[in-house]
Amino acid sequence: MHSELILPISPIPPIPFFSQAAFAEKTIVDGEENYVKQTVRNRYFILGSNGVLGLTIPVVGQQGKKVRTKDIEIDYSKPWLRLHLRSLEAAYRSAPFYDHYIDPITKILSTPHNNLSDFFTASFPAWLALLRLDLPWEMSKEYLEPRNSFDLRETIKSPDRFPAWIHAHRYEQVFSDRFPFKPHLSVPDLLFNEGPAAARILLA
Repeated sequence: MHSELILPISPIPPIPFFSQAAFAEKTIVDGEENYVKQTVRNRYFILGSNGVLGLTIPVVGQQGKKVRTKDIEIDYSKPWLRLHLRSLEAAYRSAPFYDHYIDPITKILSTPHNNLSDFFTASFPAWLALLRLDLPWEMSKEYLEPRNSFDLRETIKSPDRFPAWIHAHRYEQVFSDRFPFKPHLSVPDLLFNEGPAAARILLA
């Protein structure tokens, strides 16, 4: 059991967000930190026919300035939503629970938000509901100084950059005939593949 888990904003979170929050006394999401490019703050990972694929939510340029993650604006001038939905369909249309979850996941992705904070605060409860998890969490009101080993803001950037102590429970994935199990993907991978069993896997 973690006394306190600290996470960055991530609108489509990696699976360990939920597996670790399930065993934390308190989960705090820090939107007051300075935005870090090319991380889970605006990127998520799925498993496609060619391997792990990173999908990026475009954001408005910082113009060389430091901007808090919560204030980073989403760029809807680019057709990223259509690309993401097509990528999800190509990757998971043969998954056992694709038909059950594609509509609510499409709603999560397609609901417009001004910035990453608004996207996260709307999407995180929706992911919890789909996972059938009731986990307490809160947004920080100020930047949190690094203070324990369960601070994941700096250590999770991509599926292969997670701390070794985060154990990934295996489950059957689409394209398992082509690739070994790929841990730490985004939560849609778990939902499409395992459906109602997702919570059991997270809590194992």
